[in-house]
Amino acid sequence: MKIEELVLGGFGKWQDATFRFAPGINLFYAPNESGKSTILQGIFAALYGMKRDYVKSARYLPEYEKYRPWQSGAYETIITYNLAGKTYRLHRQLTKEREDARLFLDPEWTEMTELYLEDRRKERNFIEKHTGLTRSLFTDLTWIRREPLQAAEHLIPTFTTAEEANPAVQLILAELDREVAVIGKKERAENTLLGKAATKVAQKEQEKENAKEAWRTISQLTLQIAEATEECQQLELRRSRLEQRLDRSTGQAKALQERWQRSYAPVSQQDWTWWEQTARSEAELAIHEEARRGFTQVNMPTVVVQQSDDQLIPLQHDYEKGVQLLKQREALHIRLASLAVSALSTSPRSTASRRTRQGNQAKRKRGAALMWGGAGIFSVLGVIGFVSGHPVLGGVSVTAALLLFGFGVFLLRVKESTGEPKQIAENDTVQESQRVQEEIASLDAELAILVQKWGASNWDTFLERREELLKSTRTQQSEQLLSEMAKTKQEANLSASWGEALRTLLDQEKNALETEQGKLRIEMVEIEERLQELREQMARGNGEMAVHESLSLSRATDELEEAQAALRQLQNKRDALQLAREMLQEAVGEWRRDSTPAVNQQASEVIEHITGGAYRDVRLDPRDGFAIRLLSPTKQMVLEQDQCSTGTIDQLYLAQRLALVHHAKQSEPLPLFFDDHFVHYDEERLRRTLDYVAMLAQEQQVFLFTCHERELRMLEPLLRQENRHTVHRIG
Repeated sequence: MKIEELVLGGFGKWQDATFRFAPGINLFYAPNESGKSTILQGIFAALYGMKRDYVKSARYLPEYEKYRPWQSGAYETIITYNLAGKTYRLHRQLTKEREDARLFLDPEWTEMTELYLEDRRKERNFIEKHTGLTRSLFTDLTWIRREPLQAAEHLIPTFTTAEEANPAVQLILAELDREVAVIGKKERAENTLLGKAATKVAQKEQEKENAKEAWRTISQLTLQIAEATEECQQLELRRSRLEQRLDRSTGQAKALQERWQRSYAPVSQQDWTWWEQTARSEAELAIHEEARRGFTQVNMPTVVVQQSDDQLIPLQHDYEKGVQLLKQREALHIRLASLAVSALSTSPRSTASRRTRQGNQAKRKRGAALMWGGAGIFSVLGVIGFVSGHPVLGGVSVTAALLLFGFGVFLLRVKESTGEPKQIAENDTVQESQRVQEEIASLDAELAILVQKWGASNWDTFLERREELLKSTRTQQSEQLLSEMAKTKQEANLSASWGEALRTLLDQEKNALETEQGKLRIEMVEIEERLQELREQMARGNGEMAVHESLSLSRATDELEEAQAALRQLQNKRDALQLAREMLQEAVGEWRRDSTPAVNQQASEVIEHITGGAYRDVRLDPRDGFAIRLLSPTKQMVLEQDQCSTGTIDQLYLAQRLALVHHAKQSEPLPLFFDDHFVHYDEERLRRTLDYVAMLAQEQQVFLFTCHERELRMLEPLLRQENRHTVHRIG
């Protein structure tokens, strides 16, 4: 096997780094902390990935986190290697979230990934299929280091030759080991078939217990749901009743509001009947009855002395008739006065002497002054009559005042008239005056009859009688009006008292209804909350039942029996395999007796060459992990490797690894890896070791990592002479 190229896309400190290797010695020379060991680990990771060979509690190697990319980027590698004349290119993504491996074959880089099946670790094991070696075996054989073998128990089946052992026995023994490893020796192993079967049995036992518990839980939940359902029905019935009561209470509250508003309206006799018939309590009925009795007492008929309309109406009619007569009489008096004035103005004048006329003129002036004075007195009397409510007296006085005033004017202006026409006019005036006087006398007679009808001597007495009758009538009307007002006030007081008492009672009933409604609503809220709790409880119960119903006790019992049968079958198979393995141990023992000397001889040759003959006899014990024992030539004592010096221990590990890799069952030589292995070698033994390594490099690929110049100095002549080798300088 030859590794041609390594690409570290992201591995530790290296990012997008490419390394090409020679088929012989590849010497990596660089100081410490330069990344040499990272390249070595990158080769192993590129070949095998970063998972353990034999899955334990942790699937990944401890180095996984150590070699995560230091910089941002993918955790990936690409390696190209040649094996059995074919060139392969292996791509790996090492990130856990998207790990992937793809294999390509040269020259067309045909992808061959799907030809390799995944194992329990989700690995396709390309290199293991190519070399027959797991990662642990590969590093045990090829990585020359100062550590015991990590997979010694798996190393023996890799050794065989036609002369040394029967291949069929080795194959059977290896197959038995693998089968036993797959089945498992202990039931506590989690990743073996036996461990999984035991785990499954325990799981099924737990499932059976869970099914039993589920059955008990379902029974209990069924009872709880039934009780909750019954309680829900009772609560819903109770809520329905409360809703009915609340509706009735709401209707009563509306009725109370209507009665409250109606209590402000006037109450008729029909209303009293309605109030008494619709009374909601004895107290309310008592209020109505008491108020009704009060209204009845107020409305009782009272004896009222009323003036008969038969007397007042005729009196008023006669009064109006008398007023008309007086108006007519006044008009006639005014006519008579005007006739008198006319007669005076047309009377014949005397032909007396101027002195007589002057004397008459003086007399007329004195008579006119007297008349005008009387007219003024009568005018004052007329005004007083009108003001004091005696229009007849006022009218007569005014008429008299007008007549006196007219006569006064007539006396001043009268002249003597002569001639026949004036005499004729005077006669007509006299006749008209007589007629007017006759009409006045007729009116006076009619007026006298009218006032005498009522027992009065004159019109003033009649007016006094009329005023007395009107005053008496007004007094009676006032008394009746005051009585009606008192009655109305009493009714208003009774109505207000009744309304106040009724509203007080209605307030009490309203408060009682509101209190009842509040209690009903609180109770309904409590019922609703309880119903919600019960519904949630029933829903949870149904959900839990649905979960637990999936756990069938009979099915769990059957599955437990099947799991127990499978466990017994695996146990029987494991016992049979172990028995077969024990029977083949003799064959293995024969192989050990025949094969061990060859391995010991190879290791002895290596140690003799390195030590220059100081040590010649080495033994490897397969039963003790190929532990190394050394025969001291001077004392002839068998020495354990820990009893030797540090440099000798390193050389014994080198001899052990070279002997084992020489006898490993491989189609072609494997590469060898030295990582600062020669630190404790002295100059002489280092020279001999490098000579031996150079001899091995003729057929095998060697990777030598060092931080010292002496390896470079000792190998420099070889490296200059042949193109098969190369030096890689880092940093």
